[in-house]
Amino acid sequence: MSWYEFLLFAHVAMAVIWVGGAAVLQFFAVRVMQASDPMRVAEFGKDVEWVGTRVFLPASGLAVITGILLVIESDVWSFGDDWIVIGLIMFAITFLAGLLFFSPESGRVGRLAETEGPTSPVFQARLQRLLALTRADLMLLFLLIFDMTVKPSWGDLWLWVAIAGFAVLGGVLVRNGLRTRTAEAAASAPVSE
Repeated sequence: MSWYEFLLFAHVAMAVIWVGGAAVLQFFAVRVMQASDPMRVAEFGKDVEWVGTRVFLPASGLAVITGILLVIESDVWSFGDDWIVIGLIMFAITFLAGLLFFSPESGRVGRLAETEGPTSPVFQARLQRLLALTRADLMLLFLLIFDMTVKPSWGDLWLWVAIAGFAVLGGVLVRNGLRTRTAEAAASAPVSE
């Protein structure tokens, strides 16, 4: 096995852990939010923070480091290639979102469950917002996979079609995630006469 092949394996493995884990968390989120056990919901917020800081951040960091090493090792690719620039931009957006918002917000939501209780409307709203926004981030991760596999240029029509498609899908997922919780809260609110 060559050094390049090892780096490629490590790069793909870290991307699988990062993106696959984020996708699985969304499925768990759907189940948790439908659960009638408020403590399960509270624990989920803590689990997301733990996985975010101990799994996703290191995996995403290793994915970009191995990707950079792959470019350095390659005779074919360079940092001036459009698809590499596009990938680095998308990585920076999602990495910074995870580091500066998703991970700390998960912790805040978990602590909010402890102080106000998992049935608190404030906790429920913050958790729902967090989960809805992570769906948009997941769409960005899938767009990053598109970039890494298709290797588009800035002038490639399919790049813009993919960006538009994932943006629309992300927007729909976020909107539906927020609307679902709002509708549930309205339906369970006491009726005043």
